[in-house]
Amino acid sequence: MRRMGRMGVPLALALALASCTRKPEVPAAAAPTAAPPGELRLSEVPDFIKVGPVELATEASATSATGKVGFDEERVSRISSPVSGRVVELLAHPGDRVKRGQGLLVIASPDAQAAVADHVATQSDLAVARRNLERVKRLYAEQAVPGKDVQQAEADATKAAAALARAASRLEVLGIDEAAPEARGARFVLRAPIEGVVVERPAFPGMEVRPDAGTPLVTVADLTRLWVLADVYERDLGRVAKGQKATVRVTSSPARSWEGTVTHVGELVDPATRTVKLRIEVDNSKLELKPEMFARVLVRGTAAATPSLSVPSSAVLSDGDSSAVVLALGGGRFQKRTIEAGAEQDGRIRVLAGLASGDQVVIDGALYLKTAIEGP
Repeated sequence: MRRMGRMGVPLALALALASCTRKPEVPAAAAPTAAPPGELRLSEVPDFIKVGPVELATEASATSATGKVGFDEERVSRISSPVSGRVVELLAHPGDRVKRGQGLLVIASPDAQAAVADHVATQSDLAVARRNLERVKRLYAEQAVPGKDVQQAEADATKAAAALARAASRLEVLGIDEAAPEARGARFVLRAPIEGVVVERPAFPGMEVRPDAGTPLVTVADLTRLWVLADVYERDLGRVAKGQKATVRVTSSPARSWEGTVTHVGELVDPATRTVKLRIEVDNSKLELKPEMFARVLVRGTAAATPSLSVPSSAVLSDGDSSAVVLALGGGRFQKRTIEAGAEQDGRIRVLAGLASGDQVVIDGALYLKTAIEGP
């Protein structure tokens, strides 16, 4: 008995030591349990999972769109040559501010010289015809010529007047002042039809030009007012209308904004992008906006809009074709829900369909849960 007691003590110590060195088993905090298809159940929700409510916005809503800054097409002139010839002198350069009627470049043109010569010739022909008419009328009064001679002289004078009017109209169309010194030679001066800035001038000395070329030699634009052409989605068409106010921002000045007015909503939907062109007029009197700048537009509603739902942008998961959120059902249960997402504003995305007011969605960790729901 005493011997067995001495052997039992080392055995007891060994068992106690083994129990102290064995690692305790820790259950997985977020181990999923069985759940219906499309749903996930967690025995314990990780701390990085954050949930927030779907909110109902009752104030006047806004519609966002993207686009670019462009010329006001009512204040831009792309000037081609109305005559054939060769560019011999440049009078204005890109960036120059020009006034209406100011010379832009000089073209050596036989056409222009011929137009001036034709006008001079028809002036002379009309003067001769009128003197002849007066002479014939005087002879007819003295019964020295028959009446048909008077009729013929009147017809000749009428034809001469018509020819002069035609020649004068041609000079007017070409912008040629017959009294100008260069009008007597072959030098044709291409002039600015509007006041503005020379934004493009592809013409160069020696360049051959023709009226039918169709390529502008100089582009002059008034940049104090510009258009922003934005693409608004078809589903948002009911939220935009002519006369609404809009805020424009550009990438180069993210902290700045420009106020504008919607002046036109397009009639056609682009079949590829399902968008409609929106035209917004913006004051640019400080010349800070430049044509072709990328722009973001926010069109504000003019009255209280229909209440709409929204969620934080971090809650929406998009794969390019569809959008979804992870719905928190409570008790560690989560479900993926496909939604129809609208425009984003101030960090929140409008929800057009798929959710109800008061629903709880995952705003942090949604991608983690979506992956767990869909499985490998």
